Amino acid sequence: MIVDDDPLVRSGLRLLFRAMPEITVVTEAADGCDVLRQLTQIPVDVILSDVRMRTMHGTAMIPSVRDRHPGIRIVLMSCTVGADFVEHARNAGADAFVPKTAPAEQIRDAIVGAASVGSGRPRRVLTERESAVASFVASGSSNAEISDALKLSPNTVKTYVSRVMAKLEVENRVQLANLLHDR
Repeated sequence: MIVDDDPLVRSGLRLLFRAMPEITVVTEAADGCDVLRQLTQIPVDVILSDVRMRTMHGTAMIPSVRDRHPGIRIVLMSCTVGADFVEHARNAGADAFVPKTAPAEQIRDAIVGAASVGSGRPRRVLTERESAVASFVASGSSNAEISDALKLSPNTVKTYVSRVMAKLEVENRVQLANLLHDR
């Protein structure tokens, strides 16, 4: 389900997903209230929702969706990007977050990754911060260099590296670098 109060955005996403056989758009909604109405009649696996909408924001609908349809995965998207915003999306209960300006492949990966959570397959969607740490690792940076560049403590960097390796199912930094260079 695509959720955005802008019909042009919904149409653009629907057109984009036509070229992606792993994604089927079953319905669209203009806001969170419309989502809750439609979910009583139309089964969906993943909701791709804008955060800010006129009637009911994407983050405001999450608790109701979770209560009534706990198996549905939710991917939030927004023009607002930043570590604080991504953390806000996670705290609201989103399974993933993508910027509206993200490349098509990143949006696809977020949707497919969120859908795989319910199927028992490993979750492969990285947060914005995890992606940044992974990029530094792939370029050969040490934890201390990553710590300096991202203004994080060395222990936090170590945690991020471990989390990224677990999500991507690699055992060491070399495998992580090889995987990221192959993407």
